[in-house]
Amino acid sequence: MDDTPDNLRLLTKILESEGYIIRKSLNGRMALQAAYRHPPDLILLDITMPDMNGYEVCQEFKSSKITDQIPIIFISALDQINNKVKAFELGGQDYITKPFQELEVLMRVKNQLLIKQQHQQLIEQNQRLEDEIQKRLKAETKITQLCLTDELTGLYNRRGFFLLGNQQFKTAQRTQMCCCLLFVDLDGLKQINDSLGHEIGDKFLIDTAQLLKQTFRESDIIARLGGDEFVILLSVSSKNTDEFYPRLQANIDCYNQEHNYSYQLSVSVGVTQCALNEKVSLEELIEEADKLMYEQKRAKHLVDH
Repeated sequence: MDDTPDNLRLLTKILESEGYIIRKSLNGRMALQAAYRHPPDLILLDITMPDMNGYEVCQEFKSSKITDQIPIIFISALDQINNKVKAFELGGQDYITKPFQELEVLMRVKNQLLIKQQHQQLIEQNQRLEDEIQKRLKAETKITQLCLTDELTGLYNRRGFFLLGNQQFKTAQRTQMCCCLLFVDLDGLKQINDSLGHEIGDKFLIDTAQLLKQTFRESDIIARLGGDEFVILLSVSSKNTDEFYPRLQANIDCYNQEHNYSYQLSVSVGVTQCALNEKVSLEELIEEADKLMYEQKRAKHLVDH
């Protein structure tokens, strides 16, 4: 980019002899339009030009996302130190003083293109590294989920429940919040498996998990401990410990109406609450809720008979 045609011709001849593809411009506005349409690898820029000087053109290039990363070499007859400083301050990468020498121009052009190539390679290498890190993180997350998740129902498994449950349990004790633990057992799973097959039994387990998800909040920890046993840990006030019963039963009734199975879906539930002043472990809560669940199951069995 130079308003002197002789300079353009000479620079073009020098650079084309080395295999470079050159686009010429006599003023800044033409150069800007051309660069925006087809961004070049390198810009050679005169300073003293009519309409827009080289400093103004450089500012325009550096303010556009299309051209801000393109290296700029100033080529000017201005050889004062303040001219060079201003050129570098505006984003120029190099400065050649006229009259220029052919070997100097070629070497500086080659160096800037090499720097740009290395910079681009570094960006691509960093992107590949970032992509690899993201892939590994996703893989690790998936592995963690598999370790903490029950494969059949998608709920937390025993390991996941105790990991998250103990964290929430400690937080509740520290913040003086009540904890409520529910032990839920799917009634009659053995009979379902024996009479209808394990495939139907597995469907009952999956559907029970979905009913529990519908009944409780996302912040509550719902897990399948194994077999037909489920457990839920939630933070509650002492007044609403039993408010889940109507919701759970309504969801179960709706399910049984929609599915005309020979067996009705039914669960037994044991509920225990940790008072604020109690020093009790999560394992002890589960043991207590388990006992209460069996008491309810025995009571239902006696009623049925």
